[in-house]
Formats: sequence, C-alpha cells, structure tokens
Amino acid sequence: MPSSSAPDPMRDIWEVPAGGLDAESWRNRIVVGVDGSFGADRALRWAAKQAADDGAVLDVVSVWEDLGEQAPALPALDDDRRRIAGERLQRALETFVRCRERPEHVITAPLHGPPGEQLVERARDARLLVLGTTGISSPEIPGGIGLYCIRRSVTPVVFVPDGFVPGAA
Repeated sequence: MPSSSAPDPMRDIWEVPAGGLDAESWRNRIVVGVDGSFGADRALRWAAKQAADDGAVLDVVSVWEDLGEQAPALPALDDDRRRIAGERLQRALETFVRCRERPEHVITAPLHGPPGEQLVERARDARLLVLGTTGISSPEIPGGIGLYCIRRSVTPVVFVPDGFVPGAA
C-alpha cells in the first residue's frame, strides 16, 4: 500500500471552465486536445513536457458533440457522449501521470460542441494548441479537425506526428 506521504500527481488537477483562471495563467496555457487516439496520447506527452519546460499550465480537453438533426433526440446518447468525453480525459490523465516531466499546474475540461470550434475557442489567448495527427491513412498529416484548427485558430497550432517520441533526438 502506498505511503500517505507519497506525492499524488492527480491531486492538483482541476476541471476549469473558460475564464476560470486568473488572466496571466489563462494566457500561459498549452491546450491539448485528447480523443483517445494514439496521436492524442503523443500530443499529450509532448504538451506535458513543453508545459513543464516553460512553466506553463497544461489544459487537457476532450470534446463531445451531438449527432445532429438527423439523429433521434435521445437523452441517453447525449449522456453517453458526455461520459465518453470524461473517460477520455481520465485515460489522458492516467497517461499524464506516467510522464517523466510534468507541469506543476494541470486543468481539464470536457467541452460540448463541434470539436474544431471548441478547440479553437478554448485555445483563444493560450500560448499553443497541441494536437496529434490521425495516423489512419497518412500518419503525418492532420485530420479534418486539425485542418479546421489550422485555418481558424489565432493561437499557434502544433501537430505531433505519428511515431514522435518526446525527448528523442
């Protein structure tokens, strides 16, 4: 059984809505989108190291959206999507605690809406928006959400390609 005096890396992680930090901390964020993919895992590791190196706040977000008007209005489906977004954040944080280099401050947010729009909006005023590549047909090219973010974001967007290993030369 772990000692009660051992540091808990999950202790200082909070769910924070937009505007939930002081202005200086809000501008000193590195936002990383997670969706459960291997690319998102690599992006999280890169963003965690970058935030640790720069003294930035790591802002880990997962987006869920409605199916749209063509889908039946079923509250259970919305609840499932919200739950899945929360599970993605939890898995991402489990990955995060295994990172050798971790930033001092980490916040999370499950966001509701179109993923590209939500990521761009959450990253507004942040230092960086970090995303993984899809890795499906072309592992080094951003997918549709990533391309949306490149076109619309006023925040610099960093893509961590498939196969990238943080700290490797």
